[in-house]
Formats: sequence, C-alpha cells, structure tokens
Amino acid sequence: MKKGKLIVFDGNDGSGKQTQAKLQIEKLKALGIETETLDFPRYYHNFFGKFLGECMTNQHGDWASTDPCLASMVYANDRLESSPMIQKWLDEGKFVLLDRFVSANQIHQGGKISDPEKREEFLKWLDTLEHDIFKIPRPDLVIYLDVPVEISLENLKKTGKKLYTGDREDAVEGNREYLENSRAAGHELVFKNQNWRMIDCMEDGQMLSKEVISEKIDHLLIEEGLLVIA
Repeated sequence: MKKGKLIVFDGNDGSGKQTQAKLQIEKLKALGIETETLDFPRYYHNFFGKFLGECMTNQHGDWASTDPCLASMVYANDRLESSPMIQKWLDEGKFVLLDRFVSANQIHQGGKISDPEKREEFLKWLDTLEHDIFKIPRPDLVIYLDVPVEISLENLKKTGKKLYTGDREDAVEGNREYLENSRAAGHELVFKNQNWRMIDCMEDGQMLSKEVISEKIDHLLIEEGLLVIA
C-alpha cells in the first residue's frame, strides 16, 4: 500500500495556518484524495493538550519564559498522544494535514535561545526527543506561512479569545518580542531544512487574500511532487 503524505502548516499566530489547512483539505477531497487533519496543541482532546491550555494562560507559572526543553516536553507529549492515529492514517495511504506539529517547538522554543550554537544543540536534542524517542512521524513537507509580526498582532485582535483561555489572556499571543524571535527562528529553519518551504503571504505591505495564498500552496505541492494533477 502506498504510504500517505504528512504536510504541516506552521508560522506565527495570526498567519492563517488553520484557514489554509481547511482550504487545502477541501481541494484534496474534491480531487478524491482521502484526507485527515488535526490541529495542535490538542487543547480539547488530549491530556497534555488540556494541560497546555492551562500553561498558555500562566496557570503554572510564566509560560513565555519557561525553559525551552521543559516546555518542549509538554508539547511533544501532546503530539505523542495523537501519533498512533496519525501513523495509522499514513499507513492507509492518506494525506494528513496538520495545523502545527514538531515544527512549532522548533520555531517557538528555539526562538527563545539567542546563542546560535546553543540553539543548534537544542534543535538536535528536540529531534531526538520527538522523532527518535517518541517515534513521532517526520513530515514530508512543512509549509511556513510568513507574515510580519505587526500583521500577526492585527489578525489576532480580530479573532478574539480562544475557548481554552476562558477569561484569561494567552501568554504569548500578544508578546511582540516572543513573536519576533519565533519568526526569526522560522526563517532560519526554512533555510536549513530541506523539507521546509516558505510562503510569503504579503504584497505591497498588505496580506494577500486567502485564495491567493492557497493558490501559492497549490503550486508548491505540485512543484514538490506531493500533488499530481492529471
């Protein structure tokens, strides 16, 4: 049986990951391609996802400044809970589209580390943890949706509070320094990793429409040989 494809959408908060994942799912299903999807963290479905919801609202200390290795362990365990289901879908030959995955730890926790050598050591440690120890599947492609932090912050204001936050504020969504560091880390990861590609979501200082961004993703999937249009 042909192995499925694992495609991840990532980027800063407010970059349109969820929107683009949904649009791509609709297109794939219209082509008759069996497709499954999940979004991470799994706040409402996993034990560690629920715990992360508490962490993100600072119920267990200042989450934005938590040691990258310790924070990564919690996120990785959330993925570990869903990993068997993802692997099952891949073994069935399905396309699996994810809103964030291991890449989120690489971007956000790696962004906390300013020293290049220490950040590289952390990324190697993280790769061992998630893929070698936890056996979490490696993505075929990570699509990094790039928007400036200023645009991210504007978009986040439009979305309002998330269910997992309740009456509390998300610890990182409004933290400009955190988001700037995460974006810089994302750019570096695109440059260094063969299975990462960046989609520039901007033109003339304005964010492109979701339809135009989706078309860019279509072309990327075809160029990468992940999608063949007869």
